[in-house]
Amino acid sequence: MGFSRHATTPRKEAVDHFTQGVTSLKHAGVAAARGTKEAAAPKVNVVLTKVGLRKPPARKWPWVLGAIGAGLALGGAAAYLWYRQRTETIGEALLADELLDDTELRNNNDRALTEELVDSVTR
Repeated sequence: MGFSRHATTPRKEAVDHFTQGVTSLKHAGVAAARGTKEAAAPKVNVVLTKVGLRKPPARKWPWVLGAIGAGLALGGAAAYLWYRQRTETIGEALLADELLDDTELRNNNDRALTEELVDSVTR
């Protein structure tokens, strides 16, 4: 049978052809199953989600909005603290300049009032 070096029997040739045919059918079945799975997977997932056997995928945009909101809140708090500290130091400097420049206050009542004002501001 043929020009091969190995002498084969008709029985062995039949078995080899049968094995190749079965292997070919097996590969064809695997390819068909893979194609069916890829085609049907989205529809099956939708049905499983509607029936309640599968949870819907979690959305990621609420986390993004939460992170942006937290960043804005922290940034606003930091800006407010910076503004408050800046205005306090400016106010203290202006009050100190005003008290030092005020040479008209000579009697004790005015000085006591000035000290009371300074104490109330520094509290």
